Amino acid sequence: MNDNPIHVDAETTPRPGSVNFGIWTAVIFVGHAIGMAIFIGLAGLILNIPARSLWVPYTALVYCGLVLSPLLYWARLSRERPKSCAIRFGIAMFLYLQVLMLALGFGAIRLGILSQAAALNDYAPFMIVFSALASILLYIAARQMLKAPQSG
Repeated sequence: MNDNPIHVDAETTPRPGSVNFGIWTAVIFVGHAIGMAIFIGLAGLILNIPARSLWVPYTALVYCGLVLSPLLYWARLSRERPKSCAIRFGIAMFLYLQVLMLALGFGAIRLGILSQAAALNDYAPFMIVFSALASILLYIAARQMLKAPQSG
């Protein structure tokens, strides 16, 4: 029995710096949607593609934000353990980059910029290698950042 008159349940008390998953998802999704709107808008201007044709590729890219959000939240849950957090972050980035590359490939095929055969034979192998290398570099960067002494 606890002699403390103020009983605090550790499972329901939020940790310092904890974030509600719904707020986390909303912020990342909105930020991702704005970033993808800028990317698609610039691509449309550079390639002289009408805005109506850009809606399907934009939608595919926006939904990548819904993949990114839970992956980053999952990695963030282990931030007290730097090695585990860095590994989770590397895995999260690899999976996100795979989904993002798939959406980019789908959009390029849909717009007629790239043929399906070229996407599968010429670009897909490089996308996988790029995603793996980027994930390894992001793991190393996260590991170094989490290992750094915390100020404050």
